[in-house]
Amino acid sequence: MMLITDLGILNYDVVTIVLEKDVTEKDLKRIMESIKADVFMILSASAAPGDLDILYYMYFALRSHLNGTAIARDPNMEAIALSQCMLHINDAVKKASPIGHRVVTIAALSRASVRIDYSEGDKVIGSSTRFRENNCSRKFILLKLMEKY
Repeated sequence: MMLITDLGILNYDVVTIVLEKDVTEKDLKRIMESIKADVFMILSASAAPGDLDILYYMYFALRSHLNGTAIARDPNMEAIALSQCMLHINDAVKKASPIGHRVVTIAALSRASVRIDYSEGDKVIGSSTRFRENNCSRKFILLKLMEKY
């Protein structure tokens, strides 16, 4: 998907895949190395919000990093924290970790082209990611960020 924003044209892609076995650290590294984007997230599908919510969190993380107002050093970590409705990076990463899960959601956002590669054994089941009840609205995250500043 291509979007026109205040940051210029952004390319966005999100896929949910089923792996042949539970994700290991080695699998996670392989997936991370296969992604080309300014900001990306790899989440357990059970912890992934909807596609448009993921887009919003990634856009917000990218914009805050470009503007110098980020809450985390790394835009990927900031996007994961926002997607889990928390500002504590370590807790968010634990909650969203794909390690030990077979169904994984991968999202990528970039000012250039986006690329998400996956293995032949990985089965793409589409980009619908709302596998859980997500009590994390954009309004909630903005209010939480406003409290921080």
